[in-house]
Amino acid sequence: MAEPAPVPPAAPRLGGALRGAAIDFYFNSWRLVPANLAWSAVLLAILALTAGVASLALLLLPLLSLPTVGIYRLAALITRGEPVALSDGFSAWRRFGAPALGLGTALLAAGTMFGVNVGLGLLRGDVAGWSLATLAFWGLAVVAMAACVAWPILVDPRRETLSTRARIRLALLLIVAYPVRFAALAVVLGLVVAISTVGFAALLTISVSYVALVAARYVLPAADRLAARLGARPD
Repeated sequence: MAEPAPVPPAAPRLGGALRGAAIDFYFNSWRLVPANLAWSAVLLAILALTAGVASLALLLLPLLSLPTVGIYRLAALITRGEPVALSDGFSAWRRFGAPALGLGTALLAAGTMFGVNVGLGLLRGDVAGWSLATLAFWGLAVVAMAACVAWPILVDPRRETLSTRARIRLALLLIVAYPVRFAALAVVLGLVVAISTVGFAALLTISVSYVALVAARYVLPAADRLAARLGARPD
């Protein structure tokens, strides 16, 4: 008799991811807060070095990819129930540095391009301008979803044997398969970042880590579910 096909994991729920991430942060704050502070130190160093020069800031902002990948590595390990230490976050700067810089640069370039086109379209004020702004806005939406999905997939401990290209491909397939779910995730995480930016101390110490935990708790089960449906092994 043929073996039954594996049952896909249950679909993740955004509310559950938000609650689970809060619990994860509480029990792992001694790891996550220092990683978040390292992210903040790199951000503040970039702002200090560029002194308000936007073009120079754009050139240096991809360096934020290194502390970002460290935080997401911690979040992925916590979500997967793997042994985790603060050193795992910093070692990720080296282990995933090249693909992280590539991903961060691509997301920044695409986001900047679509953002500029939104502004240009709105300034024109005619039908062509509104069309350009609308298309660019949807492009921004895709970039936001890609950012939410790609970072957890890139550092997923169950997919380390996959090539970077395969992991990014899986992230794009997830967006195609579940566009509404990941649009909702992008909106919620965007609100978290926006609110925490008002209280800047929260952004410096908590928010990036919490966003990474929410994304990992929501994205990784969805990736497992899609892989099961496609008949692919998660590792």
